[in-house]
Amino acid sequence: MNAGAAGAAPPARRDAVRVWALIRLASLPAIFLGERLVAHPSPRSEPFGPLLVAATIYALIAYAVAFGPGSRRLPVQLLAALDIAFLCALTYTSGGPFSQLRYAFFLLPIGAALLLRPLLTATASLLVVLAYLGIALLYPTENASDFELTQALYLLWMGVVAVLLSRLLVRRADEVERLSADRGRLVAQALDAEDRERRRLAGALHDEAVQNLLAARHELAGGGDLAFVQHGLDRTIAQLRDAVFDLYPATLDHAGLAAALEAVAEHAGRRAHFSWQVDVDPDAIGLYDALVFSLARELLINVANHAEANSVAVRVRRLPGELQLEVADDGRGLDPARLRSAPLEGHIGLASATERVEALDGRLEIAAQPGHGTLVRARLPVRSVAAADTARPGDGRR
Repeated sequence: MNAGAAGAAPPARRDAVRVWALIRLASLPAIFLGERLVAHPSPRSEPFGPLLVAATIYALIAYAVAFGPGSRRLPVQLLAALDIAFLCALTYTSGGPFSQLRYAFFLLPIGAALLLRPLLTATASLLVVLAYLGIALLYPTENASDFELTQALYLLWMGVVAVLLSRLLVRRADEVERLSADRGRLVAQALDAEDRERRRLAGALHDEAVQNLLAARHELAGGGDLAFVQHGLDRTIAQLRDAVFDLYPATLDHAGLAAALEAVAEHAGRRAHFSWQVDVDPDAIGLYDALVFSLARELLINVANHAEANSVAVRVRRLPGELQLEVADDGRGLDPARLRSAPLEGHIGLASATERVEALDGRLEIAAQPGHGTLVRARLPVRSVAAADTARPGDGRR
């Protein structure tokens, strides 16, 4: 059923038209065999042959156009009218309400559902029931009302199913579109955040490290105080170490997950003045080290930037079937409404963490109340060590 496809998005309409073109062509042999091989009343069957030839020509033309460059300009309303007209005429001339072609009526609501239009599907389903009842009333039969009523009820039932299917497909399509838009926005915001971080790092190196080195060189050239020079070099070394740590702490590669988490917690705690505690289950090491470290660092950065916490606890555990990362703080907590709107305002840390966890069929849970701290728990499925290996290229395992 192609009616109303013009209102659908062009790719969806084009795909639906093409699928229906294939269904239309594939139905012709079944129509022919059903009329020839199955006994049925035949008081008005003379026009069946010419009608089937005409329907075949129409189906071939519609197929060629649907798969050609002009598919977007198909007169879909006309195609829908021709579909119903040919179906009714062929059914009427091949046994009326007893025709094997009556089963084709069941396909029309499904075809309408492909267009992701529940109202259109309901309309098509009603027209199908009315068309079948019209054929039954016009065809000369005796004592067949119960059979015809039963077939009409089956068609009505199929129509209800098609409407529910169409609504489900619409919801799925909307969800896919929303996820695609969210992912695109996250990618754009991640790139913007990366650019801002690079600018911040470049500015810090230029304004602090480079200026300290220039001052030290100037002091040496003028035979100045060596203690001043040494102090400037020490500050520069500390600044460079902080910059390197912000880019990627080498501790993960050299000392493992526990030491890397302690280093990043210490770095964040020194910056935001909170105490910290890290507890890593030895059985959890070597599964998702790179991801766990990345998530923990992102969460600790969030705590340092926003939580105003006095203490933070990081815990990594291996449980039956899953690995858990928990980051808990006693800060000011999170407002749920603020949490939902954060990605729209450019704060993508938690949204990005959620994307990475869900990409591995995991879950990110956030328990927070304003003024009562925040607990973020990442649950990562652990089916086998081999499966985890495939999910973390270059994870820095010991």
